[in-house]
Amino acid sequence: MKLDGLDTPSVLVDVDIMTANLDRLASYCRDHGLNLRPHVKTHKNPELAQLQIRKGAVGVTVAKLGEAEVMADGGIEDILLAYPVYGEIKWKRLAALARRTRISVALDSLEVAQGISRHAREGGVRIPILVEFDTGMRRCGFAIGKEAIPVVERIAELPALDYQGLLIYPGHFLKDPERRKQLLAVENRQLSTLLDLLNDAGIPYPVISASSTPTAYMSHQFKNITEVRAGTYIFNDRNTIGCQAADLKDCAVSVLATVVSTSVPGKAAIDGGSKTFSSDKFLSGDGVGFGHVIGDPGTVVEYLSEEHGHLVLANASRQYRVGDRVRVIPNHVCACVNMHDRIYGIRDDDVVTEWQVSARGAVQ
Repeated sequence: MKLDGLDTPSVLVDVDIMTANLDRLASYCRDHGLNLRPHVKTHKNPELAQLQIRKGAVGVTVAKLGEAEVMADGGIEDILLAYPVYGEIKWKRLAALARRTRISVALDSLEVAQGISRHAREGGVRIPILVEFDTGMRRCGFAIGKEAIPVVERIAELPALDYQGLLIYPGHFLKDPERRKQLLAVENRQLSTLLDLLNDAGIPYPVISASSTPTAYMSHQFKNITEVRAGTYIFNDRNTIGCQAADLKDCAVSVLATVVSTSVPGKAAIDGGSKTFSSDKFLSGDGVGFGHVIGDPGTVVEYLSEEHGHLVLANASRQYRVGDRVRVIPNHVCACVNMHDRIYGIRDDDVVTEWQVSARGAVQ
């Protein structure tokens, strides 16, 4: 099928660019002796997860238990749930999942660890765990300090849990390359402090799971990390371009949309709004707009209502007419993909495959 046979809005993935992105990071990790465990929240599809594993990933990372279940149903045998799982319902589901695949969990509280331990023991399974520390993102993770060490010791001693090491998330590195270098120096000082505390207490850390797409190719410069959890790198998006972690040529994803109105002078409306792209802002670069119009960067996706993308044409390099089609790179591909039931693989103007967004909405 040709692209003009697709209805709009549709999410497109350039298969050749995606493949190059996968090969590049897999090769980097091999060259630097790092395990690659990509985060599948970006595509939410077991087939693409299997492709990443065939290219060298040791397993995958998920954000929610529901995503883990979808991946296990799709044949993925090694899953890291990088999220603190709380509640009797979830702990029971986790123990059931652990009976059919290897599922490890990152956590940052004794309460979560005790709940997982109890259900794992009752279910006759063992669950590997990583203890998360905060190195600057300030979202989850123990603060680095001696107060955390006795808690880590208690967690490591809980029955039916296999303590594996540490998890960190440098999500605050969505900055330009020079700023990332500065943040890396701070990060390594904090890691040194943390590892000294663990060494003094005799606590091992065979696994240090870290990284993100903006830090992926500097992962070998992080002190002692063993595992790379980049996710967006498979497709890239406007944010990774804006922080210079990828080039425009590395962006595999775009949204195909149709111009549905040009009645307002100096503006045009496309048939994709916040329910197509998500409302996520441009967190890098100049911070302006909600997408990059391919072939016409002067046109600004000024804002999104639910079903309308509002284009400002003051600096457009082309005329827009009702019925014209445009392709727009979203600010944040992970949130964009989660808005859709399927995404389409393309080569040039040919639609060559499609993938179901199988874990769409798996937020529990």
